[in-house]
Amino acid sequence: MAQHLIYPSGTVVLLVGTKKGLFLLSSKDREKWEIQATTLKNSRIFFAALDQRQGMRLFAADNGDFFGTFLRYSDDFGETWQEPRQGIQFAEDSGLKLTNIWVIEPGRSTEPGTIYAGVDPASLWVSHDDGETWQINEALATHPTRTQWNPGAGGLCLHTIVADPTNPDRMWIGISAVGCMRTDDNGKSWVFANKNTRASFLPDIYPEFGQCIHRFVQHPTQPDVLYQQNHCGIYKTTNAGNDWTDIQGNLPSEFGFPIALDPHNPDTVFTIVEEPMGRFNTGDQFKVYRSQEGGNTWELLTNGLPEGQGVKLGVLRHGMCTDTVDPCGVYVGTNTGQLFASRDRGDSWNLIADFLPSIYSVTATVLS
Repeated sequence: MAQHLIYPSGTVVLLVGTKKGLFLLSSKDREKWEIQATTLKNSRIFFAALDQRQGMRLFAADNGDFFGTFLRYSDDFGETWQEPRQGIQFAEDSGLKLTNIWVIEPGRSTEPGTIYAGVDPASLWVSHDDGETWQINEALATHPTRTQWNPGAGGLCLHTIVADPTNPDRMWIGISAVGCMRTDDNGKSWVFANKNTRASFLPDIYPEFGQCIHRFVQHPTQPDVLYQQNHCGIYKTTNAGNDWTDIQGNLPSEFGFPIALDPHNPDTVFTIVEEPMGRFNTGDQFKVYRSQEGGNTWELLTNGLPEGQGVKLGVLRHGMCTDTVDPCGVYVGTNTGQLFASRDRGDSWNLIADFLPSIYSVTATVLS
C-alpha cells in the first residue's frame, strides 16, 4: 500500500473541489495552511466530503467533460481512488442519463454506513454500505409532478440534502429549479416546502413548486429552523418548511448562492449576495454578510477582503462553509480561484490559497 498523509487529531482539513481537480488544505492552528493536490487532477469536482464515522473515507463527485461522471472514494486522503461496486447509474429503460453528481452527504450518526447523493437529472441516491452500492429513491423519481419540473441554469440538479439528525424519517432536499421538498416517512413520499418563497421569473411568483433554490442549511439545535439562499431572496422557516419568511432586510441584492451557520452560535448566519446578471460582488468590494440575530439584521464583513474596480468575484452554492472549532472558522472559495479564511467568525480574513482553478465547493472537517 502506498504511503499516505497522516493528519493529527484536531487538524482542520478543507476539501476544495475545483474545475481541475480536488485539493486538500490542512492546518493545526488555522493560521498556517498546507496545500496538497490529490490524484484527481483533470475532472470537475463539484463536491467532496470526508466521512469519519467508521474511519476516514473521502468521497468526491468526479464530473468528467469527456469520460463520464463518477462517484469515487479514497481511504488514503486522495492518493488512490476507488469506484463503487454498483455506482450511480440510471436504468436503461428510464430514458435518463447521469449528467452530474452535485452533492454527497454522509448520513446521520445513528446510521453508520449510510451515504446520500444528489444528481442531475434530479434524483436522490442512497448507499447503506459505505458507498459500495447505490439505489435510487423511487418515490422522488416517480413523483406525480416530475414531468413538470424544469431545470435552472445549472441543470435539473439536486444539490442540497439535509437529513434531520433528530428524526430518522425526515429529510429535506433542494432542487434547481423545483424548490425545497421534504419527506416525513423516510423517503416513501415527498411534499413541496416552498410557501412564501418567490419565483419572480414565473407568471405566478408564488407557485407550489418551480422556485430556483440555491442552498439551505438546518439550525443544529432547533431542527424546525432552516435558512435558504434563493435566486429570489433569502428566507427562514421556523416550522420545517411549511412556510418561509423573507429575511433579506438590508442586503443589497436578493440574488446569491451560499449560506452557512456558526455551529456554536447557530443564530449567526453567513451569506454572500451578488449582482444577479454578472454573478459577482455588488459594488467594488468583495464582501461577506453576517447576521447574529437569525437574519433580523445583516452586518458587512470586509476586513482583509479585496476591494477595487477590478474586483469581480463570484461564489457558487457550495463555495462557503464553516468549521466546528470555537470560535468558528469561515471559508469562502471564488470562481476565480481565491480561497479566503477567517478564524474569528468573519471579523477578519486572510487569503490562504490563490491561482487555484475555479472553485466549486469548500467543505471543512475537524479530524477526530
